[in-house]
Amino acid sequence: MRVRYFYWAALACASFGTNVMAQPSSPVSTAIPVSIQQTITTGMVGFTSNQSARLSVLNVNPIPATANARPNCTVELQFFDPQNHSLKESLVPNFAPQTAASLDLTRAEDAAPPVASQLRAQIRGAVTVNPAPTPGMSPAAVGYCGVMVTLETFDEATGSTIALTTDTRMIGTGGIVPWRNWTQSAVPK
Repeated sequence: MRVRYFYWAALACASFGTNVMAQPSSPVSTAIPVSIQQTITTGMVGFTSNQSARLSVLNVNPIPATANARPNCTVELQFFDPQNHSLKESLVPNFAPQTAASLDLTRAEDAAPPVASQLRAQIRGAVTVNPAPTPGMSPAAVGYCGVMVTLETFDEATGSTIALTTDTRMIGTGGIVPWRNWTQSAVPK
């Protein structure tokens, strides 16, 4: 009796599973989020004449094992003064995993009025992953990047590091960057 009950139960499960698998998928048109736009900032760092600041970013994503991996991302590196004025920026499209990029700012480049009369300047660095495109910017790769950000000041004559910080914070909440719309077939009600 037990064997016969087990046989019928197994047959019912197999039949039910086959019917479920034959159902069409539900129709939903959604934007598949590929990446999140995020901005990471350092704290304020001081530097003076004969010194430069270097903002560096490392893509810590692993190198993909397959050719069908997610696309590389784009990063924007920027320096800001204490009043949040942009001093210098650089865009790095197609930022590949396990690679680094940097942006240098000399004290002479930062010597615009009213800070030109000051010997010492305060700056901060910011890195935006997948920045919003500007009118003059061509479409860049949009993908997910985990990044590590450092800001250092160094002596221009010797190249010796004077200060280094890896302490960063996220700015704002960012937004989802849609990759493409996917549509699935409808399910009758």
